[in-house]
Amino acid sequence: MFKKIIIFSILSLMNFGCVSLMDTPKVSTTCSFDEAWSETLASVDEFELRQIDKTSGIIETDWIGLKSKRKAGALQRDVNEERARFVITIQPAQGTHIVTILQNREFWSPMGNQYRNWRRISANKEEEQRLAARIQKRLHAKGC
Repeated sequence: MFKKIIIFSILSLMNFGCVSLMDTPKVSTTCSFDEAWSETLASVDEFELRQIDKTSGIIETDWIGLKSKRKAGALQRDVNEERARFVITIQPAQGTHIVTILQNREFWSPMGNQYRNWRRISANKEEEQRLAARIQKRLHAKGC
């Protein structure tokens, strides 16, 4: 179990690059793990889920396709795309549970020499905060 957590942490940090986990929204709750898990899972019911691992406390959504606000080329065409997914972890911490929300976001453009690759871009902090607020509201309604 401990090895799984260490391996996942290392792979996550490698996957997220230089993203600081200090900036990510966190929700602290006195609910039991099972209550925190079920309310967090219910908060992401609008997304397709890629990974649900209750033993390690990880919920990961599948990629959500988004229209990019960035324009492409001299004619400023709307051909660029973005995609995002959330990775949510629930961890025990001194009598409470901490729910951490992290958004991975990528950008793709048919223009230029990297047209075959998705490129990582900054997470949308407002979307992370909105999901954290939704989880917090559900947990507060439970009385935690």
